[in-house]
Amino acid sequence: MGEIDHEIAGKVDGLQADISSVLQELQGLPEDHPRYETLFTQLVNAGSALLEYEAQAPAKREEPHRQVSKTALTWSARIHMLGAVLLATAPLTGWIGWGWVALAVFQLLFGLLATGMDAPVQGHRELRIAASVLGAVTVLVPLLVFGVLSGWFWIAAAAGWIGSFVLATDADAAHAREGKTA
Repeated sequence: MGEIDHEIAGKVDGLQADISSVLQELQGLPEDHPRYETLFTQLVNAGSALLEYEAQAPAKREEPHRQVSKTALTWSARIHMLGAVLLATAPLTGWIGWGWVALAVFQLLFGLLATGMDAPVQGHRELRIAASVLGAVTVLVPLLVFGVLSGWFWIAAAAGWIGSFVLATDADAAHAREGKTA
């Protein structure tokens, strides 16, 4: 994170130096001087560039964290899909009935959907929560299918799927809104 802060500070210092150099040239120059208008335009442009860069700085600082959130959800979804594949192959061994393959297909589709989610700059931490919930559901489903846990825990599994979907979808929608405003 320190590297990003130094990069931002360096860029801001450079933009401020541009403003200072133009101000020094403008200082004491009469308004009717032929270079005055050009220098004033340079000053306005340098100020605008500084303001624009400072508006982008929070997003630049948050980018590594956003990437971690996206990676967490992606890996959680991949592990969820692996669980779905293993669940779909379990009837071949005779451990469970073939009806569970429908659940495995649902799980696989949900995992594919979750891998397509993107992380917004602000609020990306919701994806980390969604990844955690999806990880818990990934562990919970086989325990339910094989009868280790009571059937009442299906409520928790369903709530986990819905909760992680809502969190990831909200974050993806926020990312789409950020893209439209940028």
